[in-house]
Amino acid sequence: MYHSESIITAIEANKILALKLEKALAGVKDNVVDNLKRMEKGAIRASYLVSCFTENYQDVCANIKHENKRFYKGVVQLVKDRQVIFVMIQIYIEIHLKNKSEDRIEKIKRKLIAAGVFISNSQLTKDFIIFNITMAICKGYGFQSMVHFRISKVKSFFVNYGAVTGITALNVGGLIQEAADCANKLKNYNAFYYSALYERNLEMMYLFIEPLISSSLYLNPLLMSDDEIVAMISKLVR
Repeated sequence: MYHSESIITAIEANKILALKLEKALAGVKDNVVDNLKRMEKGAIRASYLVSCFTENYQDVCANIKHENKRFYKGVVQLVKDRQVIFVMIQIYIEIHLKNKSEDRIEKIKRKLIAAGVFISNSQLTKDFIIFNITMAICKGYGFQSMVHFRISKVKSFFVNYGAVTGITALNVGGLIQEAADCANKLKNYNAFYYSALYERNLEMMYLFIEPLISSSLYLNPLLMSDDEIVAMISKLVR
């Protein structure tokens, strides 16, 4: 159920992160276009590395090195914890409910059930309600298909061979750039969630769930009404 499993299997089998070009280009036109765009991002990112040799652009160089380091820290988390995708969703729900009283969360739970979200109707603690909501989201068809689609693309970047060519390096660079772009967008869009992920070395792994989270209008979790929280969760489940 936890979607990081398929990624970890590929990493553990190969011990190296790169792009298997033959597989990446064997799909339909859209897949080819996606990979070409990723290579373009990788080339742009590689061009930024020139800044490391220019004294006036050491801040750019330092930022790239920091993003690379954060990306691989995220990959380490995938290897260490096979529930990473689930945990990232759980953190998102916790941010919206952690400051709510037990009574208020119980009311939110009843409204979610009335809205058609499958959650146990038993009297549950706050932590169990958060867990149940996370389960409902991760079992949702929209979530399953979206995460599977993105993981399938990324999984094709784990090669079966030890050689890493300039082309594969560009694609890996493009993947890191995509992850960095998603993380930076999240930092501006939802600082609460970004900080929570960053503390766990997961902000660069936000890439996998970005379409789901960004599809909802951002509202300050501390100011959201019960109905706004219910509407947000209901949208994530479907």
